Amino acid sequence: MIICRSGSIGWSSSRRVGKDCRMTRALLLNIDDIGIHEGAVGAAVETITDGPAASGSIMTVCGGTEAAFELLTDHPEVSVGVHLTLVCDDPRWRWAPLTSGASIQDDGLLLASSRQAELLARATAADVAAEFRAQIESALDAGLRLTHLDWHCLADGGREDIFDVSLALADEYQLAIRAWGDHGRQQVRRSGRIATDQPFLDSFAVPVEGKEAYFLDRIRNLPVGLTEWAVHPAAPNPEDSGSDVRESDHQALMSTALQQTIQDEGITVLGYGDQTPQTSR
Repeated sequence: MIICRSGSIGWSSSRRVGKDCRMTRALLLNIDDIGIHEGAVGAAVETITDGPAASGSIMTVCGGTEAAFELLTDHPEVSVGVHLTLVCDDPRWRWAPLTSGASIQDDGLLLASSRQAELLARATAADVAAEFRAQIESALDAGLRLTHLDWHCLADGGREDIFDVSLALADEYQLAIRAWGDHGRQQVRRSGRIATDQPFLDSFAVPVEGKEAYFLDRIRNLPVGLTEWAVHPAAPNPEDSGSDVRESDHQALMSTALQQTIQDEGITVLGYGDQTPQTSR
């Protein structure tokens, strides 16, 4: 991933966007939560293949994981990373980790996302690293060509040491990694990668009503430098408490007006796969 200085969000950078990064407006547009359920598979991939997004992140412990593996292996052109997962959005979904040490519940399942603080108070970095490695290996075993790592719900992994073990895995597998907080961005820059310049946008923080107009305004006023948006398009799912967010993301992102505005504004849309060697079996 490239933007006007040495290093990259990925691993290497040979291409440049303009001669001066102060004159470039770049948007890293990534689809999060691919495979959280089956409705978040086709719609998510469509937003990359036929819409404005440039990369996506798959969850490997969820109800739609196998469907996502199948579709993404049919689309090797899609830049896909692992959406590292330690919490479950709804305990009714009963997600199980891939390693025994990643759960702090007696039933061996992942904690609800509402209990993030409890998880972060008790989880060990070693157990988290083992689970993250298993999730990466699961995606590779499915035949995916991986470009990056990021996290579900826990920004930058939720703790500095969790970010650091994740960065070590990114180094080992030669993957890009998301960094939103100060510690993460400092570590990313030290590793020779480029970090985002502007505050990130998570679509779960965007009002559902008037979302397309909100996105259009943000695009027209996108500042110079690199900005990241994490969006979550999916088809409706009555069992998903965030279904209205996901459905409205899909509708807004696939709108002709939004895609035309990106073009009219001269925004450079990037994905985590740009200039990133893809890791595969």
